[in-house]
Amino acid sequence: MGTTSAPGALSHHDLALPVTAGVYHDIQHFLFRESLLLDHQRFEEWTALLSSDAVLCLPARFAREIGVECAAGVDHFQYDRQAISARFKRLQQCPAPDTGPLSAKTRRFITNVIVCACDRDEYNVLSYVLVTRSGPGEAQNYILSAERYDRLRRAARTFKIVRREIVMDRASAANADIDMYL
Repeated sequence: MGTTSAPGALSHHDLALPVTAGVYHDIQHFLFRESLLLDHQRFEEWTALLSSDAVLCLPARFAREIGVECAAGVDHFQYDRQAISARFKRLQQCPAPDTGPLSAKTRRFITNVIVCACDRDEYNVLSYVLVTRSGPGEAQNYILSAERYDRLRRAARTFKIVRREIVMDRASAANADIDMYL
């Protein structure tokens, strides 16, 4: 998105590109709706928000900590739309709905949204996300915070996610599943 030392960070130049209040509102609404779909486990509807060439990634060091194998020397773990769809299908086929990954309830809070115009009908979006997760029988909620760097493309009456990079505030997620980070 820009060239700075932080992965995916928006450059100072990107922040100078204004968008209209209408575009900002539409993108913010899109992010809130997207969070609702994930929190309510409406995965097929959420997957429809991905462009056909969508890529979602997170630093490999974090992916390894949650048990996702990454090739040596790879900086980021990446999922494309097909891999994400397959992951959601596997989750929905879990034999024990009361104890499996889908038994946990999540809430996503999206804040500090910065929208920058880039290419025609595409926008770079920086947002902060706070996710809470509570599972049956768990005494405490699990809390996760991160920055997300998105590239959104306008499509008909909504947007499509073209790219998302998730940068965790801390790399500790012993009991979390990858779908929490979307």
